[in-house]
Amino acid sequence: MAEPIVRQMRPEDVAEALAVFAEVAEEGLWLGTQPEFDRAARGQLWLEWLEDPTRRTLLVVDPDTGQVLGSGSMLLARYGVAALGMALAARARGRGLGGRLLDALIGTARGLGAHKADLQVWPHNEAAIGLYLSRGFVVEGRVRAHYRRATGQAWDAILMGLVLDGAQTAGQAGSGLADAPGLP
Repeated sequence: MAEPIVRQMRPEDVAEALAVFAEVAEEGLWLGTQPEFDRAARGQLWLEWLEDPTRRTLLVVDPDTGQVLGSGSMLLARYGVAALGMALAARARGRGLGGRLLDALIGTARGLGAHKADLQVWPHNEAAIGLYLSRGFVVEGRVRAHYRRATGQAWDAILMGLVLDGAQTAGQAGSGLADAPGLP
């Protein structure tokens, strides 16, 4: 069996990638997107993103079957930070595919000139946090009771970042100005 490949999404991939994304959303544990999302609107949005030079959507695809196993997205903000997000089907987890997808997203961000990549992850997602740490991401903070879920709960999220250009190291003040008194 050939190794799964990571490649850019094409218009003809949107429906299948959306089905995988919906599978992950149905689990209710890993994505900010919840199961009740509007699939047609999301599909249209993904098609629009394919034409947007500040966005990239990558897929993990089984080369033998052509089956989509997961997706990752990257949005390059005008200030040079690439926001990343990923979703892998349950059947694809634990095989190193998340790492391959993350590496491709980081490479894509670098290729578009990003000086930093960032992401948010649920505090209970140990596997994802471990993956991000293994690629050099650091925990930069936590937002508390930030995301309202369909259950009524408000979940925290962990903020993680990876400086890509080497100009600064994590933990250094970026502005060169002193922090306001009382900040941790």
